[in-house]
Amino acid sequence: MMTLIHSKLVFKHMVELPHCECVFCSTQEESTGRTRIYLLFKERHKVYQRNGAKGNWEELLDAEDRQHVWDGFEQAVMERKIPSFVAASSDFAAL
Repeated sequence: MMTLIHSKLVFKHMVELPHCECVFCSTQEESTGRTRIYLLFKERHKVYQRNGAKGNWEELLDAEDRQHVWDGFEQAVMERKIPSFVAASSDFAAL
């Protein structure tokens, strides 16, 4: 399990995947410059963080970490200052 340093997350890009009710987000920690990638599942209110070293997605189980990401996400959506895209098709096999 990865723990999240509570520095401000700056959301850089978002891709909404409506067929699975989730949003793929890239962020950068303001204090360290570290890039983090998240999958946020809207309906289930779950957050997964990409672990590049292990090559997998890990669920953020800590309530504070999860809320920290959700708060940043909601703020970024409200401000509408970052590139946001919607994947129109659920057929990614053709890619």
